[in-house]
Amino acid sequence: MNGLVNNGNGGVKAVLDKAEKLIIDTDPGIDDSMAILMAFHCPEVEVIGLTTVFGNAQTEDATRNALLLCEIAGRQNVPVAEGSTEPLKGGRPRVADFVHGKDGLGNLFLPDPKTNKIDKSASEFLVEKVSESPGEVTVLALGPLTNIALAIKRDFLYKQVKR
Repeated sequence: MNGLVNNGNGGVKAVLDKAEKLIIDTDPGIDDSMAILMAFHCPEVEVIGLTTVFGNAQTEDATRNALLLCEIAGRQNVPVAEGSTEPLKGGRPRVADFVHGKDGLGNLFLPDPKTNKIDKSASEFLVEKVSESPGEVTVLALGPLTNIALAIKRDFLYKQVKR
């Protein structure tokens, strides 16, 4: 952190030397969507990727929602990597469609995104980004931790994640 400055509203805010690199591991339903949009507009963080998992919606819908959120925010350059479709121990994932609707976004059924997910799995993407910048990447896990577990299983160096 570089220091504190007046925020113009009678308070102070932290000023960082550089934005924190952030990957959001998410199951974008209504709540995660708000968090993602807020992160996109936060100058203190640089969202370097979204990874998706089942939870609020099925993984395929979570990926679709993540791509739509990137488009809505004008962040089509942010890579979206699709993750696990089932729990580590197998079986059907529990999905909160009774809260978030069948599409994960309250049954809005928005048009399909124009962008596509990347050709890497979520765990592969997580390991790659942490390896490229050891000790600099923060992972914000908003959904089930399956992708995180798979990243650790894939490469013990994943432990170089900042937090």
